[in-house]
Amino acid sequence: MLYIEDKVMKKLLICIAAFVFLLGSTFDANAQKRGKGHWEKERKEYAKHHKKRERDFHGDAKYNHSYRKHYDRRDHAYRKYVKQKGLRYRDHDAWYYGKRFHYRTEYVYFPAYRTYYDPYRRGYVYRRNHAWVFAPTMPSFMVGLNVDALNVQFTATVPL
Repeated sequence: MLYIEDKVMKKLLICIAAFVFLLGSTFDANAQKRGKGHWEKERKEYAKHHKKRERDFHGDAKYNHSYRKHYDRRDHAYRKYVKQKGLRYRDHDAWYYGKRFHYRTEYVYFPAYRTYYDPYRRGYVYRRNHAWVFAPTMPSFMVGLNVDALNVQFTATVPL
C-alpha cells in the first residue's frame, strides 16, 4: 500500500515541477518582450529619439532657436551688468565658441582635470589646496590643451 502512494507522490511532484517550469518560462518570455512586433516598435522609437537629439546637437535652426534666444538674452544682461558696475567686459575664451560648446546653457565640466567652466561668470571653478576656487582665467594645468579634443560633460550645477 505504501508503495502505491509513493508512486502517486512522485507523479504529483513531477507534475508540479513541470507546471512550475512552464509557468516560469512563460513569465521569462513575457519579461523579455518576445511579443509580435515588439522589436519594430522599439526600433522606431529609438530612431525617432536619436534623430531629434542629433538635430538638436548639430544646430538645426528650428530646434536651436530657443537656445540662441536664451544665450543672447543672457549675454545682453551680462553686458548691462558690466556697464552698470563700471567693469571691463570679459568675453568667453575662444574655445567656447566652437560648435560643440556654443549655445549650450549648462556648465562645462572637464572630468580629467576636475575643472568646471562657468559660462555665466565666464571663468573656471577648480580645486586648489582642498577648496573650490573661481578664477576668470584658465588654470595653469590646462593652458595649452586642445579643449575641443577633451572629454567633457555638461552639468546643471557647479560646486562653488
